[in-house]
Amino acid sequence: MKFPGIPENEEERLKSLYLADLLDTGADERFDRLTRIAKKIFQVPVVLISLLDRDRQWLLACEGLGTRETPRNISFCGHVILQEGPFIVNDAVNDERFHDNPLVIGEPYIRFYAGYPVHLPDGGVAGALCLINTKPRGFNDDDNASLRDLAFIVEDEFKVIGMAMTDSLTGISNRRGFYTTGEKRFRNLDEENAAFSVIFFDLDKFKPINDLWGHAEGDEVLKVFSALLYQHLGPGDIAGRLGGDEFAVLVTHQAQADSFLQGLRSSVNDYNRESGKPYNINYSYGMLHSGTGRYASLGEMLKESDEVMYSAKRRKKI
Repeated sequence: MKFPGIPENEEERLKSLYLADLLDTGADERFDRLTRIAKKIFQVPVVLISLLDRDRQWLLACEGLGTRETPRNISFCGHVILQEGPFIVNDAVNDERFHDNPLVIGEPYIRFYAGYPVHLPDGGVAGALCLINTKPRGFNDDDNASLRDLAFIVEDEFKVIGMAMTDSLTGISNRRGFYTTGEKRFRNLDEENAAFSVIFFDLDKFKPINDLWGHAEGDEVLKVFSALLYQHLGPGDIAGRLGGDEFAVLVTHQAQADSFLQGLRSSVNDYNRESGKPYNINYSYGMLHSGTGRYASLGEMLKESDEVMYSAKRRKKI
């Protein structure tokens, strides 16, 4: 059996996938509908929309299969994300890459497989739309074109979801996106008794930048600061613009919170030194660490970190 390789941009790909917040979700009719349509068009028993996590394949939609997760290292879709265009296996039993694959010699007894990569709005490949049959079959150019069209529809749905959750100016999560993803991440981490941190940011003296140099320059500051936040996120971390010049970050590993702040400060200092702008980007922040049962929700934790941040901001004015 040939194990699938790892994309060269794997860490960046995973970062995009985690920020999209599509993993470990419940049934979604928009994707289930597409798998039902594909099953009817291609007359196959199984159609999947898969997402490739670090060590597993998560099935965002699953028509004809009774599981939502399989190991990535035996997945066919792990091969799909390494290329552009369709990946076709006409008869897995007679294919040296898959003839002894557990998914071929055991359930679901794959003989025929056709997959097409699906991408996130930022261009990162998330996984694949794939067709499975227990019998070998051919797949012609018209079939490839139809599979591609359905894969593009999946990508369009990713865009719709992303637009609703993304701040149009900065490209990071908006308030709705941060709370939607963050509350889910908060509950999971809290249930696992994992140590994590929440950091609330507010830009210092942002109004004078708008007043003196115009709103276009103010928008540029918001975009630069957002990009620097995003740059230092680790896998599973999320950042959002909550409104105006207020931002928040959930750092999923508490031990990384200080290094996140140090990296951000270094990047902001570098920008201020090299930008040639007549002003500096400065900010205040409030950071809180989790404690078992200490906070009932992400919203409660954000409210308290906001208060910590404003205390720090007031001290700067003294």
